[in-house]
Order: sequence, then structure tokens, then C-alpha cells
Amino acid sequence: MNDNSFSLDTLDRIVAETFIGQIDYNQELSSTNNRGLELAREQSEIPIATLVLTERQTAGRGRGKNRWWSGEGGLAFSVLVNCGALKLPTSCWPKISLTTGLAVCDAIEKTIEVGDAKLKWPNDVYLSGCKACGILVEAPDSRRARVVIGIGINVNNTTALAPLELRGHAISLSDIAQQKIEPTEVLIQVLQQLAERLTSLARGTQDLRRDWHTRCLLTGQLVEIDLDTRHLIGVCHGIDDNGALVLETEFGIERCLSGTVSDFTS
Repeated sequence: MNDNSFSLDTLDRIVAETFIGQIDYNQELSSTNNRGLELAREQSEIPIATLVLTERQTAGRGRGKNRWWSGEGGLAFSVLVNCGALKLPTSCWPKISLTTGLAVCDAIEKTIEVGDAKLKWPNDVYLSGCKACGILVEAPDSRRARVVIGIGINVNNTTALAPLELRGHAISLSDIAQQKIEPTEVLIQVLQQLAERLTSLARGTQDLRRDWHTRCLLTGQLVEIDLDTRHLIGVCHGIDDNGALVLETEFGIERCLSGTVSDFTS
């Protein structure tokens, strides 16, 4: 049995201890998000949250054309969320990625007792200056009020086996803890924290805005962002209440609700 095999008892425990109402479990998938999108389109009724879980992901996707490296020992899953049941209006959806990032930060710190988990706007979690988690949020059709949240966490991956371009930029939880981490505990913690954070998002509470500002990795750094038609360079002043990255450029303050951070230096 590999690190990411989940027994029936474990799957039952996940349902019992989290907000997950249904689990779609597969030994291998090309992409958990692709499967989540299929379920979102095909099922007429869905529970508040459906977990798409796999032992092995062969073609994980990131934002745009990026690919997610899913090495042996990594944890890849997606959560199909019933936004109607959670009372999450479409106006909240652009903030789901950052909200999920906070949930992952919370879960990591509870699992391995570190205190430096940071959000790299808009969809990554960093530990000790290196990427530990990637998040991809997709919606097949806003009219059906369904969102798929894809999460990939480096749990027990050996980052020495990562693609050359990732070595030195990626890190796993086991790297930090200096011991093997139980994936089930990480998964349950993430799902528990995600339920709490999504509830806060639906209620519009202040803790989200406070926490994503506090956890912003890029604050005070010189940041380059690629937008659809522009390339911005400026000093980051954190994340505002709307989830936008605030940059002070030579032309003034810019607030970026979307884009790709192509470089950043302290």
C-alpha cells in the first residue's frame, strides 16, 4: 500500500469528521479538478461538498497552462462545493482561492506545528520561502452555483526528484518536519479548516481580510505581475479587502484582482 492509499475506514472517517457528504475515490486520475468538473456538470443534485480523491494524479493542472507536479507522496484532491447550500454568492467566488489558501495554512500549522505558512497571491502556499501547495478554483457554470477547488500539497514528496526548474523552489511538509507525515491527517485538517473559512467568507467576517493581509508573502517585496495586456512592476503593499494585490508602481497604486506573479525579490 502506498502513502496515498485510503481504506474504507479512512473514507468513512473523512465523511464523519468533515463537511464532505460524498467521496469520489479513484486509484488514478489525470486531474482531480477535471473529474470534479465532470461531476458538477453531470449530477443533478450534489451534497454541500464532494471530495474527489486519488492515489495518483498523472496530469495535474495549475493556473493557465501551468502543470502541477504530483510526485510520489504528494496529496492531490478536489472539493466540489455546492455554493447554494453554503450561501456563497458569485460575488464571493473570486476570493475562494485566497480563502482556501488560508485554510491550508491553518491546517499545515496544526499538523506540523510551524508558524510561517504564507500566501503567495493568488493561489499558492509557501513554507520557508518555498512552494508547498498550489490551488486551482474553477466553475463549470455559475448558474448552477457549483465550484471545484483543486488542492495539491507536497506532503511526503522527495523534492530532489522534482523537475529541475522546481528544485530549490518547492518544499514538502516532511522536509520541514524531518519525518514522514500521515496524509489522512493533513487531508482532514484541510477539509475542516476549509469548511470554517468558507463559512466565514459567506458571512463576510473580518478575519479573512485580516488573515490574508497578515499572511501575504509578497508584502514589502518588489513584484512583477503579468496581466492580460500589461506587465506591472512595483512594491507590494499586501492584499486588500477585495482580495486584490496592492502594488505601488512608478505610476501610482495598482490593485490587481487577477494576474500572474512572474518574479518577486525582497
